[in-house]
Amino acid sequence: MTFFTPYVTLNVMPKLRQLDKNAYEAALDLGATPRQALHRVILPEIMPGIVTGGIMAFTMSVDDFVVSYFTAGTTSQPLSVVIYSMTRHRMTPKINTVSTLLFLFVLVLLIVINVRQSRDEKRREAARREAAS
Repeated sequence: MTFFTPYVTLNVMPKLRQLDKNAYEAALDLGATPRQALHRVILPEIMPGIVTGGIMAFTMSVDDFVVSYFTAGTTSQPLSVVIYSMTRHRMTPKINTVSTLLFLFVLVLLIVINVRQSRDEKRREAARREAAS
């Protein structure tokens, strides 16, 4: 986890910089508690950075097998180490299934993110047009 924290940080920081500094205070002025302001104002704005950072960390953790292999404990093993241990014995359908599910999970996640981002961009563009009218 400590190895991939910078990747998440580098994806979240630009979203925090883009955040309107007055939005949090405005939510507080409108009667929201600090927790509500965080969940309803801050988190939705930085969520694309959090999701992107999570995907990046997940991809890097699967990709960076050597670090995972040498730092894995005895009680739990990362997915890449489990897949490696499956391939050392002989090829079974389990390896193909895990690889396919992993690929499909990442593919579906990327499609969902792209669809949501395009919808958000269309909404922002429509709001700009209405504001300009």
